[in-house]
Amino acid sequence: MKQGGAMSQVDGQSFKNILACWTAGITVVSVASRGDWQAITVNSFASVSMQPPFIVLNIANRLDIAAYIRREKHFAISILSDQQLELGKRFAGYYDHLRENRFEGLDCETSALGDPIIDESMAWLSCELQQRIDVGENSMILGKVVEGGWTDDKLPLLYHNRQWGVFQSQEDK
Repeated sequence: MKQGGAMSQVDGQSFKNILACWTAGITVVSVASRGDWQAITVNSFASVSMQPPFIVLNIANRLDIAAYIRREKHFAISILSDQQLELGKRFAGYYDHLRENRFEGLDCETSALGDPIIDESMAWLSCELQQRIDVGENSMILGKVVEGGWTDDKLPLLYHNRQWGVFQSQEDK
């Protein structure tokens, strides 16, 4: 299938355009380290195994949170609801005035491992770092899920084609 001209090797911009066709849920990955909390919005997240429960996510190596996770060997994932768009943007770095403390003014619980969990998220997981694999400029992080929770009364926040959005079921039509 051709799109936008002749087929060719995939360069960086083409790769971004291709991946923009994929819809992903929005998470905030967080870690507590030496009294400091770090977090970032991540949409490169997936389950790997149900028994035992494992997840995988990707984080740029240049970010402080990547070093924190390597050092502490644990992290939390808050799966954002459609009512948490501003939180997704906050932890994605949209707001310069919050760069020093993205948790400013937020209510959070902490996991048994001590990592922050965003209040009102539709679900959350607490994970132990099992393996980290450097891939290009990123780290692929494999986490063993040690605890988690969810609610059935919320819809997910989504990201598609460089836009934030919400889920709408096609089955009820």
